Amino acid sequence: MNRITWLDRLLPPFAEGRYEKPRDMLYIAPDRPPWSTTLNTAMQHTVVALMFMIYAVIGGQALGLEPAPLCDFMALGILVMGIGTVLNGLTTRLSPGQLLVKIPDPIPLTVFIVVVEAAGAGPAFGGLLAAGLLLLLLGRLLPMLRVLIPAEVTGVVILLLGLSLIRGGIQRAVGWNSDGGETVDLDAVVIAVATLLPMIGVSAWSTGRSRLFAVAIGVGVGLIMAVMNGQLTGAEWQQLAAQPIFALPGALYRPPAPTWELAAVIPLCLIAVVHAADQIGIGIMIDKMNHAQWTRSDLPMIGRLLSGTGCGYLLSALTGTLGTGCSAANLGLAQVTGVAARRVAVVAGVLMMALAFLPQLTTLITLWPQGVVGAILIYTAAFMMVSGVELILSRLLNARRRVTVGLSLVAGSTVFIVPELTSRLSADLAPILGSGLMVGTLSALLLNLLFRIGVTQQRAIRLDEARPEMQAARFLENCGADWGARRDCILRAGLVIGEALEILDQTQVIEGPATLLARFDEYHLWLTLEYPGRAIELDPGQVVDARALLEDEYEEAAIDLAMAAISASMIRKLADRVDTWSGEGRAGLRLQFEH
Repeated sequence: MNRITWLDRLLPPFAEGRYEKPRDMLYIAPDRPPWSTTLNTAMQHTVVALMFMIYAVIGGQALGLEPAPLCDFMALGILVMGIGTVLNGLTTRLSPGQLLVKIPDPIPLTVFIVVVEAAGAGPAFGGLLAAGLLLLLLGRLLPMLRVLIPAEVTGVVILLLGLSLIRGGIQRAVGWNSDGGETVDLDAVVIAVATLLPMIGVSAWSTGRSRLFAVAIGVGVGLIMAVMNGQLTGAEWQQLAAQPIFALPGALYRPPAPTWELAAVIPLCLIAVVHAADQIGIGIMIDKMNHAQWTRSDLPMIGRLLSGTGCGYLLSALTGTLGTGCSAANLGLAQVTGVAARRVAVVAGVLMMALAFLPQLTTLITLWPQGVVGAILIYTAAFMMVSGVELILSRLLNARRRVTVGLSLVAGSTVFIVPELTSRLSADLAPILGSGLMVGTLSALLLNLLFRIGVTQQRAIRLDEARPEMQAARFLENCGADWGARRDCILRAGLVIGEALEILDQTQVIEGPATLLARFDEYHLWLTLEYPGRAIELDPGQVVDARALLEDEYEEAAIDLAMAAISASMIRKLADRVDTWSGEGRAGLRLQFEH
């Protein structure tokens, strides 16, 4: 076997997905909008991405960087973001070829800070390097990921991530300093409130594109309040003016060499797996955005997205910057503008790379008052917690899954609420057991694997009750709860089976009780309705005259046939695939639902 074949197996070449432009989109991935549109849209994406550099400030402060190295640290981070964004827009073996913009991702940030505090910067970047390698592997083993991390486990982790941001956000919002002082600074409180209220107002009451700039508007108001309160004085502006117009990133910040320590590798690899689940969701969103008749995920594209994320982690580890991920906020901007062309990502990435050479920009971000930073963390925490709850409740929950969610939240929250329990842990265990996020994540992963024991992915039932449609609905709901299936998918399946049983009764082609077989694999739900009798007709060409159904002289038999035609139409529309079969006195209906 030649090298090219081995390479194709290891990293399959880029393959263009099937696209059909939705009605509300102007340009989708393969399109080439005019350069004026491309440049204008790319500038908007760059501005939105730079708003999240506040997380880089927090990460740099956790590393103990002084102002000058911190600015250089951020410049390197912007450069890495630009490279990752350009990669996302290219059509290579390691890129999705989509408009996906990189930002310093808050998901691995909390764990990164815990590892830095417990083990040091070198092991933290070594763990980030291992996490990048793991993401590259997961890009090739994508089908296994959804089984290991179902939606409720991801929801628990995101909820705990929100909880982990609250302490730092409140401390900064009330002006508590890092040396142990706990005196409330009223100026910091005023600035935090002035920053937070516009964010909430714009998010809650505005519509359209302005909602995407809620953070930018809040930061702007907070900075104005900081100037009025004297938090940003002439000294800060002089510091900003003293910066050169142009400087090479990396001149003042020397990244520590990555080192391998198990206490750092384990937590950062675990959070990378959770981050991968988040990136899969973003990949599904951009895929839907590019296809009007979307029915299933483009797994090769999402696999390349994970591989590109892994490359970003590797680059971040080698340059000593924070791990990056694709931005959901920029995805919303693409939806609002109607532009999802991949060339916009390339231009936005080039713009970010150019801005990395402007030290005045990074200095301005580092001068943000603590009250502004605290408000952003509180705002982010609130929305993360709500997103986590939504993910948990998006699946049907049985007793096992309720125990998984409940005990995991209790375990993680215990470390947050009673930190004295883990305050004396050794340096090797502190990054794992000393973090409420890690304790909760480990609990959720282990309990999910434990409670999968004994749960079969295929079940059958004989529909012999007086109302078989109700019996089938209960059966599917119980299966969905055991499998953790999406509520809307199980509801849709129940409606289709109900309509199918209605057709069988109306057309009198069934000669005995039917058997319903259900099979599930996290990507699809297959249902087979088998019964003695003849196959039902699902003729898509039959037209029902709704007005004629209301006429008194319309015969009852004709009404039954018309209702059967309506039911058949509903079956074809609600199921993603429909097949019928018959033979040897038995017949059946096969249904497939994308999950």
